[in-house]
Amino acid sequence: MRCLLDLTGENHSEETLYRQISFPPTPADRPYVFLNMVSTLDGKITLGEVGDTAAGLGSPMDQALMKRLQRNAQAVLIGASTLRAGHVTYPETLWRGVVTASGNLPTDARFFREAPGKAVVFTTEQVPEQKIKEWQDVAHVVVCGTDKVNLVRALAFLRQQLGIERLLCEGGGALNYEMFAADLIDEWFLTLTPKVKGGRHIPTTVEGDGLPRERVVQMELISVYENNGELYLRYRRAR
Repeated sequence: MRCLLDLTGENHSEETLYRQISFPPTPADRPYVFLNMVSTLDGKITLGEVGDTAAGLGSPMDQALMKRLQRNAQAVLIGASTLRAGHVTYPETLWRGVVTASGNLPTDARFFREAPGKAVVFTTEQVPEQKIKEWQDVAHVVVCGTDKVNLVRALAFLRQQLGIERLLCEGGGALNYEMFAADLIDEWFLTLTPKVKGGRHIPTTVEGDGLPRERVVQMELISVYENNGELYLRYRRAR
């Protein structure tokens, strides 16, 4: 592994990169949020089709870094499409939240089964009461929004009710967009793999309607490491 840039003043190896990360102070009203994604050079987050997982996209080194980033968090947040795609597993000690506006969640997913009492479903008022009752058998349910989940309220719940100070967001692209649009992303850890997928309808790291020019998010580069052609980038929100 090569260190190409590290403004933290450190010089990490394969064994130490992302093991113990120093983050800025936690905001009073929400957790400090860091996003982790892996993508092809053209920004695609799957080698398959819409709804597929990211399996095979990153190298074993990327997989190891993903696990280390999870250990730097107290909770993880994902979108419903990421949960439905499967291929998500977390340490049993980690709180895990999922965002769904439609209510399309498989309650038998290991996301719920592997850590009883540690799952939270953030949803909307449009979801039927019967569906909410089903979720309550496997998770805490927080209704925060009419037709769209209010992410500011969701993160306030994590901070104030669960005491979460560091939150890892793992996509997918639709959730990432809503988090950026609400100005809730503090850092982005991005693995770029030396692959090109293409495809007009293949999901990318950030989806959504797009931000207006005056609200485009500016990030600052913190570090760059390289391993066998893969780049591990760390960005912080410019404030």
